[in-house]
Amino acid sequence: MRNAIIAAAAALAAGCFGGLREPVPPPLIYRVDAPRLEAGPAVPVDLKVVVGGTAPGLDGAGIAGRWPGQRLDYLAGARWADTLPVLVSAALVEALQDSGRLRSVQGDLGRFRATHALVVEVRRFEADYTVGDLPVAQVSLAVTLGRASDRRALSAFTVSASEPAAENRQSTLVAALDTAFARAAGEMAGKVFEALAAEPN
Repeated sequence: MRNAIIAAAAALAAGCFGGLREPVPPPLIYRVDAPRLEAGPAVPVDLKVVVGGTAPGLDGAGIAGRWPGQRLDYLAGARWADTLPVLVSAALVEALQDSGRLRSVQGDLGRFRATHALVVEVRRFEADYTVGDLPVAQVSLAVTLGRASDRRALSAFTVSASEPAAENRQSTLVAALDTAFARAAGEMAGKVFEALAAEPN
């Protein structure tokens, strides 16, 4: 009888706690889309794009959120398709290539000689939950454009953009981050092309 009670208790425990062993669904995976840049005159420049660093907490594949109390955390059940610096670099290279305004564009691992380098630091790329009921996508990039021949900086600036999320959902939040990034990248590209056009041929 005692063994039967123990067996029944074990079966009950297994039923109660079996749910804890249910598999966790895999995270949804998102990418950073390449923005469409404004058309303009071409410049005879071979550009290397280097995403040289990020603010603390933004160098991985987690989609970051900022909460009250200076707390940084990551959205549950979602992540980037690669580390954020890799995605930002790929998106910027693709956007600049597609603009048709440069002789060539390559990433940090490119094998060809470049005349200029564009170094980008990701300072913000996050959902800001401190500003109201709905999060606001915040993107900020610190940019330095330099000449490769003498390693001279030609221009250094910061671009920032924000976009309110339509609702507190992963897909709409990522869409807001895409919009903010596209706006910041567009402003960056305008300043870069202006500085390159001022260079003597």
